[in-house]
Amino acid sequence: MLPDLRRRRFRWGLRWTERPSQGTSFPHWSPTEIGPFVQVGARIAGVGACAIPPPEEVPAGHLMGGGTPMTGNTGPRRTFGELERRKSQPAGAVIGWRARYTGPDLKRHSRNFGDKMAAEAWLNAERLLIDRDLWTPPRERARRARLDAQRGITFAEWAERSIAGRPLRASTRYRYEGTLRKRILPELGDIPLRELSRLDVTNWYTKMRAQLAAEARAAHRRGDGRGAAFSAYQVLSSVLNDAVDHELLETSPARVKGALRYDAVHEPVVLTPEQMWTLHELMPDYLAALVPLAATTGLRHGELRALQRQHLDLEDPARAVVHVRGTAANNKVSGRYNEIGEPKTKASKRDVAIPSLVVPILKAHLDKHAQPGDDGFVFVGRKGAVLHASVVESNWQAVAQAGGTGRPAHP
Repeated sequence: MLPDLRRRRFRWGLRWTERPSQGTSFPHWSPTEIGPFVQVGARIAGVGACAIPPPEEVPAGHLMGGGTPMTGNTGPRRTFGELERRKSQPAGAVIGWRARYTGPDLKRHSRNFGDKMAAEAWLNAERLLIDRDLWTPPRERARRARLDAQRGITFAEWAERSIAGRPLRASTRYRYEGTLRKRILPELGDIPLRELSRLDVTNWYTKMRAQLAAEARAAHRRGDGRGAAFSAYQVLSSVLNDAVDHELLETSPARVKGALRYDAVHEPVVLTPEQMWTLHELMPDYLAALVPLAATTGLRHGELRALQRQHLDLEDPARAVVHVRGTAANNKVSGRYNEIGEPKTKASKRDVAIPSLVVPILKAHLDKHAQPGDDGFVFVGRKGAVLHASVVESNWQAVAQAGGTGRPAHP
């Protein structure tokens, strides 16, 4: 009977390990493979007891089971998981191995490897975690490992990643990076992100406020640096809130009371009609039309510089309109100082009425100074290029001081 069983092992689904039992030449039978034929500990006629050792006493590769036998392969079988060759198409060459197993969650988990030994090592490691009751799904483990690695970074490293990963305008990104570099990182940059405390943030804010106030006094400025401190705290708070969103921190340590409240030190100056015409007369000819347009429509600095001919509807002076569709920004990162883009908000795209008394001034300006074509810019420099922000700013301040108006609200 026994020789027949051995010859028909694949027919009956019976297999044996490579290690001979002690005291007999008959091989060991796996308890899961003997099945209904032989009870563990029963005696087989003419051979003696099938001594089946517990699994922990069987060296790796000897007690094999699971899966369907492969005809012609009499090697040891795996007791846990499966290995599958990954082949290229259509040549059929082996390009790697896929290891798979069913976890305690009753789901299939797999991973690809370049060689068989690495795949087997992974399966053995997974089985060990299961045996020790330490197993979690591989993807969850990988996610936790990434989080742990990120939690070990410094505040400076995280701040760089946080700013780089946001869809910010070039000018906003440049301002954030400058604030970090100048106001925040010298004090907080080297602190590990997870160790950054409320006390660290409070001490930094207090020190920065005192420093900015001293700088304002030294420069004889009217303010006390609260605006700069407010901007710096906004950037810090934003970066730390981003860390909370990415599960690197449970709560943000940026909780300084009153740090996010700020009122301007002085109110902007609103031009009277007399002041507007005074500045119009003092401004260089190629910029003169900018004064009444800015004063009567309230367009922002960048919006004025981004205006094109197609944005002005001056055919009927009584119904003249300026269509605000873009803004000019200084992208110092790329070196493009007149980058035309979309307005900051949807509400910034708007149509604004132009007073009829300003229409003749604009028409004369278009004939003399603006670029040609519908997409030609309305306000350009002396050489015909798009206005640089500093040109508008310096000329506006100069004529404002000469006209005795202080610094107006616009542009």
